[in-house]
Amino acid sequence: MKAQGLALPDPPPLTGPEGGAAELAALVRRCLASGSVRDVLWLRLSRLPRGLDRPHHRRLLREALALPQHARRARVFHLPDGDMAVATAPPDTLRPAVLRVLDGAVEEAALVQVIRSLRLPEESGALLAVLEESLGLAPPAPEPRAALPPLEAASLAAILPGLAQADPAPYLRRQPLCRLTPEGESGILAESVAPMPGALRDRLLPGQGLEDVPALAAQLRLSLELRMLAGIARPEWLAAPRPLHLSLSVAALTSDAFLAMDGRLPGAVRPMLTLCIPAAGILSDSAGFALGRDLAVSRGYGLALEAGCGAALALLPPGRIGAGMLRLAWSDSLPADPGPLAAVTRAGLPVVLTGADRTAAIAWGWENGITLFQGRATDRHLRQ
Repeated sequence: MKAQGLALPDPPPLTGPEGGAAELAALVRRCLASGSVRDVLWLRLSRLPRGLDRPHHRRLLREALALPQHARRARVFHLPDGDMAVATAPPDTLRPAVLRVLDGAVEEAALVQVIRSLRLPEESGALLAVLEESLGLAPPAPEPRAALPPLEAASLAAILPGLAQADPAPYLRRQPLCRLTPEGESGILAESVAPMPGALRDRLLPGQGLEDVPALAAQLRLSLELRMLAGIARPEWLAAPRPLHLSLSVAALTSDAFLAMDGRLPGAVRPMLTLCIPAAGILSDSAGFALGRDLAVSRGYGLALEAGCGAALALLPPGRIGAGMLRLAWSDSLPADPGPLAAVTRAGLPVVLTGADRTAAIAWGWENGITLFQGRATDRHLRQ
């Protein structure tokens, strides 16, 4: 999404010196920023099937990719594990030329694994996902954990009194919320604070699972949220207030702890707090949410919908429920099913892509008009 009246950045050059992974990532950003179209042919020699992973096959594939470059403008990128990528302007004549050279020399089933075509900027996220994988930056799949016996109500009741005065800091996830644009603009806009009941369970109730007892899991989360709210209006924060996004259940939004916090906050500070309510909680207690929302909005707080997937937007359009912001969780399945996200961005509602731990998530966000991100990938961008 480009603001009207602003000049688009220059497109990436069609020719240039051979580069590596960093230069390919820079090309992706330039295409996203300028809207320029490039076709990228990726030769994945690291994916050669057994039987073809031999020096003469590698040489044949490299020569096939190099031949058409003499007849057109192209940029070549050398990547880990012997992979290569070539970027050209449309029309895409490179892939057909390569396939003609290889016709009969390499089995078609192998070519599908080894040669991949991607078009920028539409497939920027997919290209960066492949690049992250080749660089070893893609997060490993979590190892399956053995099922734990469910948490018992008596065990939870035994620890709750002690939590009333406990310091919740070790069990709160704090992450910067950043603005990142393809043009290179970056900066921290707020800090996100969310309870981690799983971490508290691991510390105080090891060996007991939360998955099969949602009511007890919600009670454990609520105990953390109430302590989080109690700490917001402390003198040290009021002395230097900063924008915060607080992840809250409906029960916390309508609690005495929230009213107590509100009573201690000056009116000028309340708009610095954005209250982020998960979609599942709104669906399960719509009346309680409406009560808490009306109070929060009347007191000057910001309100955000936390959606765990694109489909949740169809059930709870953010504008219809009175949310002024959407916090959408990234997952590998989101590009295939973003729900009515396009309608949300067209309406001008700010969207934060949370869980942006991979550069591919940021690229997908840029493709869809999102420039607000939260996740580990933003830390790498800010350090650059």
